[in-house]
Amino acid sequence: MEAKLILPTGYPRDPEFQGRTGEKLRLHPPVMVEAVLNHLRIGEIKAPRIADLTVGTGGHSFAILSSNPTATLIGLDRDPMSLQVAEERLQPFAGRFHLFQADMGDLVEVLKKVGWASLDACLIDPGVSLWQIDSGRGFSFTDPGLLDMRYDPTQGVTGSDLLQTAPPLLLERVFKETGETPAMARRIVAAIVQKRKEKPVWTGQELAQLVASIKTRRPSHLHPATYTFMALRILVNDEKDALRNGLESALLCLCPGGRVGVLCYQSVEDRIVKSVIREWSSRHPDISIRPAFKKPLFPDPEEVKANPRARSARLRVIERVEREG
Repeated sequence: MEAKLILPTGYPRDPEFQGRTGEKLRLHPPVMVEAVLNHLRIGEIKAPRIADLTVGTGGHSFAILSSNPTATLIGLDRDPMSLQVAEERLQPFAGRFHLFQADMGDLVEVLKKVGWASLDACLIDPGVSLWQIDSGRGFSFTDPGLLDMRYDPTQGVTGSDLLQTAPPLLLERVFKETGETPAMARRIVAAIVQKRKEKPVWTGQELAQLVASIKTRRPSHLHPATYTFMALRILVNDEKDALRNGLESALLCLCPGGRVGVLCYQSVEDRIVKSVIREWSSRHPDISIRPAFKKPLFPDPEEVKANPRARSARLRVIERVEREG
């Protein structure tokens, strides 16, 4: 088995991983790997216990386990198919990792299963992966299949169901939260409500074409349906609550001096991280935390040039502080 993403530099734009079936899978390069390794202090700790709460297909986990041969890692993800890829991809580190199909908020229970009392570091990298976009589950603008969008295809309602049944005001609100202007959000929702009368089942291709017919003026680097797809995916997977619960669980499970890093790609995610930090002392007065740095870190221009998907990323790192006395 060959895994091409071994070191935190020199990634091709769309690396491929050939699994046991011989099929080549597109796996996006993990974002800001050097910053993650450095600011979570992966190489500084002897035998660190690390959690990747959004392990996906294993990109960051591969880099973490490569960078410190004494590290052990648990990886959580809701997507069982992504976990199958990660399991095979991480085989060079067999015995040093454990993968679980679980939500980020289930971290406490997962730690009990592996017998860990605490964590030295934790990573959260939310959102959809390139591999999931290729999976035929409705994440792609060109997908002719059912607009599913569920990370766990056995749980919850599909994106198609939500487009048919969600209150228009709810759709309008989530579209605005992810970047649409109020006027454009209303226009898109009005078109969705009209289309509900014509066809009860949606595909990714149909939704993208509908939005593109409305948004004729747009930034050249974005597909016109980018914000709409993002908003619907967040709603389908309840990503806002998942991120909040996952971050709180991570901070609760850190040992003193431990750090959690969160990679955000949109303002709605970043607002959640900042609100958890802001509200922490009132919710958990017995545990102290602090940001490792005041402002988020961003990928350098060289990384953005090599991997344009990194352009919107920002990294925030939060440290659990040992209380005096």
